[in-house]
Amino acid sequence: MAQKPFETAVLNLLLGAANTDLTGGKFTVLDNAGVELLTRIRTTDGTSFSKAAYSAGVASEKDYDLTGISLLANSQYRLTVAIDGRVDFSSGGGKETNALFITREYVVSTGTSVPTADDIKDLFIERINLDQFAGVTASSGGVGILTLVLDSVSFGDFEVEAPVGAVEAIIVAYVAPSGTPSIVEALAPTKSSPTANYTTWKISYDRPFRSGAVSGSIVKQPEFVYIFADALAANYAAFETALDDILDGSHLPVADYLGI
Repeated sequence: MAQKPFETAVLNLLLGAANTDLTGGKFTVLDNAGVELLTRIRTTDGTSFSKAAYSAGVASEKDYDLTGISLLANSQYRLTVAIDGRVDFSSGGGKETNALFITREYVVSTGTSVPTADDIKDLFIERINLDQFAGVTASSGGVGILTLVLDSVSFGDFEVEAPVGAVEAIIVAYVAPSGTPSIVEALAPTKSSPTANYTTWKISYDRPFRSGAVSGSIVKQPEFVYIFADALAANYAAFETALDDILDGSHLPVADYLGI
């Protein structure tokens, strides 16, 4: 199971640089009333950070050229579709390959006549589109070409095991969603705005605390926090600059990092 963030801070309204604070060498973000949204983090405890712009996500589209497969009568052809991050324990079926992937399997059969690549393509299109749990939509991309389009960006991209001889071509590359209200809501219930486009900062640090396992001595545990700020909000640019400067070490005066 993925580790959850220690804390999250969601900023839908912004004053600008005033929403950041580095008093005493300890960092936090503030709401517009000056309330701290994160437990203060000593800059010396920080280990890394990342930043991701808002993206609604892009559904991938892939072509599978079947003209190179062996075309035989009285034969079966198999194609599987696995979607990263989707696990299905429902009665819809499918073969679970591990804890992160659910594989949908499609087997089609030819008759007594030697089929064309188009015949195989059409059989797969029909079989895939009849499966309400497929996660992709199938269509014709041309002579002997099977086109698959991802239905939802939420669970990650799809992977296909096609018949031997088939050639894959990525027509539209997958882009994972980032900073959408639904993502924020899942991590910080009731905090998101349905119209926001959130930039996401992830800060990793070593959180100090006293542990009874070592007679009350201070130990450190790796943690991370998320900061979500609406890129459409007034004063966002000033906030972004101030936060980036603190995190990348370019904030002035330098003495703020030392608590002096």
